[in-house]
Amino acid sequence: METYTDGTVYKDEETFDPIHDIIDYLVRCAQISFKNAQINENEVRTAEKIRMAHQLYQRSPLDFLMQFGKYLSPQHISYFERLDPPEDSVRFREYVSELKVYHSEESRHKRIRNRRFKALQKMQSETDYFSEKQMMYRNPLLYEQLVGQYLSDEEIRERDGVDNENLTFLSMILETVDRNEMRETKNVQMLEENYKEQSEEGTKTNLTKNNQGKWGDFEIPDVKPTYMPEPRKQALISVPERNLLRQEFVQEMYNSFLDGSDVDFDYSNVDNNEQYDDLKQVSQDAEDRYFDSESNDVQNLEEHMKLIQEYGRKNSNNCDPSTEDPLDEFMIHIMNKLKNKFYMVF
Repeated sequence: METYTDGTVYKDEETFDPIHDIIDYLVRCAQISFKNAQINENEVRTAEKIRMAHQLYQRSPLDFLMQFGKYLSPQHISYFERLDPPEDSVRFREYVSELKVYHSEESRHKRIRNRRFKALQKMQSETDYFSEKQMMYRNPLLYEQLVGQYLSDEEIRERDGVDNENLTFLSMILETVDRNEMRETKNVQMLEENYKEQSEEGTKTNLTKNNQGKWGDFEIPDVKPTYMPEPRKQALISVPERNLLRQEFVQEMYNSFLDGSDVDFDYSNVDNNEQYDDLKQVSQDAEDRYFDSESNDVQNLEEHMKLIQEYGRKNSNNCDPSTEDPLDEFMIHIMNKLKNKFYMVF
């Protein structure tokens, strides 16, 4: 016999409902906020979250899915596919199908790419993550190959210039640490590139030989650096060529971020963050579906209004007080479209 935090008691496994494991996952793993942002209340306790989620499920499985469906794990969808809800079964089936698409690998990949792109745009304007110096630190060899070798000594001094106004002992130490790490990264990249070239040349050479040596014999490549630092010489190319190579470097760094290849970046803060979703576009898509629909039924309108409310709620806190409320502005836009639609009919 087992008692759950919502008060339900099960005597054996035959009467166990998997919804309890699903709710436990939502509360403990999905990290859903149950607090009311409008009254700024504190986060409720775990047991209370489980009780609230289970009560919502018992009251309306459809409302439960509409509130928590996007936080489910993909394997949870099969449970709701087998469920036969007492209310609005048609809409319930449609929503389960929508969630199945939402949690598909293709949709997830697209959603993550879109969120990373939004994060990239935000970081461009608010941080120095995509500044030339920071990108150079992350991939020094590629930077040297595409940009650095074509810079003049004056341009390098300007790039590495120290902000004397904000210069502190700590900033000097951090700058030194960053440069030492960059040199180490560049040395590792050069060794890997050198080893790759040697391996490719060795493979080509072995293909031209006829059974030389014994079976199992192989040469261990020397991974020690064979190069010596040389005095820097500026490579001269035209200005358009320099700009083209610089753009190629920047694009490579953007692609590295979008592909999830920046090893020191915590992608979970972006990939699982709904704040990077383009809710205005989502609402616009819902609006287009409604006005393009032949029936324009109540369910489509309700879905549309929920998206509008979500868009207004999530953006109202970030708006300039002197500007019009985004929800009011959006509603005016909708009413104008409705008026035009009615005028066309009558």
